[in-house]
Amino acid sequence: MKRKPIKIDWDEIEAAFDNKREDLVYYLDLVTGQVILEGEGEESGFEDDGDLLDEDSADEAPAREETTRLYIEPPSAEEEAAWMEDFVDEAGDPDAALVEALREALDGPDPVNAFRDTLRGHPEERDRWFVYRADRMHEAVDVWLDANGVHPAEPPPWR
Repeated sequence: MKRKPIKIDWDEIEAAFDNKREDLVYYLDLVTGQVILEGEGEESGFEDDGDLLDEDSADEAPAREETTRLYIEPPSAEEEAAWMEDFVDEAGDPDAALVEALREALDGPDPVNAFRDTLRGHPEERDRWFVYRADRMHEAVDVWLDANGVHPAEPPPWR
């Protein structure tokens, strides 16, 4: 069944795909286009906020059916490590010593953190990595939208 196009907050989608916390889960509401956050840390900063619904007003707005929510699964650490390997392979020859250090970092027990630590002392390459990573993340969002039959009302800003 083809769904009608929905307005999506692209910044929220990007944040959901960039989520590294296992205690937070994101969903896309297929009716409203809203990105919904659920998890343990979700309400910790809002306890005293008078603008949020209280228990008495919860009956006024029924919750949407769970079937209208689509789970947003961020790329795994393994996928990000593969992006890092591709980045190093495509690096050309900016600094042979840095390329070798990045390859060694990726062969270690914690490749993602070792890779990031190696780039800390190289701001130009670190910036290039973040642009490269953002491009891969955008590709992942595009693939996810297509695979789930989600039709945005407006194209994402990266297209």
